[in-house]
Amino acid sequence: MEDDMRSGFLKRYTANPIITPEDMPFDCYAVYNAGATIFEDKVLLLLRAENSEIHCNFYVATSEDGINFDISDKPIEYPYRAFEKMYGSHRYDARITEIDDEYYICHAIHNKFGATFGIAKTTDFITFEPVGNTSLPFNRNAVLFPEKINGLYARMERPVDDRGKGYIWVSYSPDLVFWGKSMPIDLPVMLWNENKSGAGAVPIKTEHGWLEIYHGTQNTASTENYFLGVALLDLEDPSKVVAAPRKFVLAPEEPYECMGQVPNVVFTSGAVVMPDGTLNVYYGGADTRVCLAQTTVEELLAFCLQAK
Repeated sequence: MEDDMRSGFLKRYTANPIITPEDMPFDCYAVYNAGATIFEDKVLLLLRAENSEIHCNFYVATSEDGINFDISDKPIEYPYRAFEKMYGSHRYDARITEIDDEYYICHAIHNKFGATFGIAKTTDFITFEPVGNTSLPFNRNAVLFPEKINGLYARMERPVDDRGKGYIWVSYSPDLVFWGKSMPIDLPVMLWNENKSGAGAVPIKTEHGWLEIYHGTQNTASTENYFLGVALLDLEDPSKVVAAPRKFVLAPEEPYECMGQVPNVVFTSGAVVMPDGTLNVYYGGADTRVCLAQTTVEELLAFCLQAK
């Protein structure tokens, strides 16, 4: 990993971006915000890919080394339900959580009623079973924790108020359909996350707490800039913040992060720990391409604990 500390703690992969629209098997306008997991000893990404009508589909990409990916020729077969077809829905921004040998995909849903999210599950990334549309608008950035907490499924989410501001909450469910006991996660608010904060990658369990890489946004005169930050959450009650550095860990600086469909955006939906201990953080650059930043869980945890 080359040392690149100009804009935070994460180190950019020197040959970014790792997947571009030109790599896709169709006339692709943008590919970004990939969910990530380990499946059959390979890194698997679920790519958000858009055509020239800005219609989204999910494509599976797999890699032995986490850098060079083989991309499927066709999108996944995940039929839209009747009400989704009726209202012109499309799905995007997948997060993949493995629980008890099943893979759960939380994804945003957008239609004329606004943004919400659903959950699907799979064991093979070929067939997908919808669990349900599990939230009212306006709410997205749903991420399932990788195990039950006090006997309940737990998820992070980001409802938005009528001012366009939104922050991370945690909710619980006995069955992945009915959710409640919602509580806000009281992260420190800095200039780089003063407008919104939202869950990013699936949280990583450590002895000190749940390690979560999240995004924050700052409104400027012309754009809404997206940054990445990190926080450590209590294992038994993740609404409690154990530690949260006030500094971001990645900011949009490179051309592939600053120029594209939406300028000045770094946005993660997935991170995986590689066999050598490297933490690969996959992120969208300017809502146009897939990029990679790296660290280790130990380094990121130490960075967090310094803020206690």
